[in-house]
Amino acid sequence: MRRIFIAIAGIGLLTAAATPRVSGAAAKTIMHERHEGMGKIGKVMKMLARELKSGSPDMAVVASNTATMNALAKKSSLWFPKGSGSEAGKTRALAEIWNKPEDFAAKMKAFQLASAKLSAAARSSDTAASTAAFGDLGKSCKACHDPYRSEDKN
Repeated sequence: MRRIFIAIAGIGLLTAAATPRVSGAAAKTIMHERHEGMGKIGKVMKMLARELKSGSPDMAVVASNTATMNALAKKSSLWFPKGSGSEAGKTRALAEIWNKPEDFAAKMKAFQLASAKLSAAARSSDTAASTAAFGDLGKSCKACHDPYRSEDKN
């Protein structure tokens, strides 16, 4: 059973609507994992932006970081189970995530696909394709952050 769960999670098919409800310590643990994971994604995005805009990016560095991004993107579907919103503690995740699970899942899938496309482009050492794919990845991030993430950092 565990192998099936890992295989499904690995391709990003689990969503906020499909994961079981959490509460208490489990919700806090997932919220922490989500916070740390999103923080790592943000750091990788900044590094990739610097590298790809440098004029002569080190594609080995880009490929390594896109592999990290892709691994985090695959896990991200598991970071939003019901019960891990503001009812569990301080979070920038808005209630709309759980109120509009199909739309959120579609945006999450778009993010995961954009991340995989960037990772493939970087592995091929194609700077132009990597730069274009990075732009698409950024658009997928914004498409989800705008409706589903609070700007309030309190």
